[in-house]
Amino acid sequence: MIEVRDVITSVLYGLGENATRKHSDPEIIDSLNIVLRYVNLALINTKSYWIAKEIKLKPKNGKAKLPEDFGGFKEFEAYDGKYKFTKGAIKVDKDVVMTYLYIIDPIETIEDEIDLPYVLFDMFTRYSIGLLNGNFGSDTVAGLISAEIQKLVANESSGPIDRPMPFFV
Repeated sequence: MIEVRDVITSVLYGLGENATRKHSDPEIIDSLNIVLRYVNLALINTKSYWIAKEIKLKPKNGKAKLPEDFGGFKEFEAYDGKYKFTKGAIKVDKDVVMTYLYIIDPIETIEDEIDLPYVLFDMFTRYSIGLLNGNFGSDTVAGLISAEIQKLVANESSGPIDRPMPFFV
């Protein structure tokens, strides 16, 4: 978990605003939320386990409601039936455990926590500083975050390489 208070302290230090401040807490929280949205989107696109949750779906009349924080589908556990996503729901034949990618709640106050691993702390600090300084536009931040997240989670999906064993008689 990343403490928002700690990120804000690092952002203020990076901006040189320890003694006299130019940026208010709401401004900094807004820049952190921009970074958070792009990080969340990049994690959804890479299907990262960092934002994965499980839920047991119990369909009524062949439909089950998707969770409010649903951001993307990852997998079903032991289910080989057909399924189809429709607006706010999923059509399935029977009860099933679904792993999905969730949307992280936005930061509202300095006391909040970001439900992500601490390894992303510096990313939040760097890009928030860039946004507040005007060095980065939001499109630039989106591209940089996406590339960085892809590198971070690349090893999640790639397992060991299966090589054919030589066969000798």
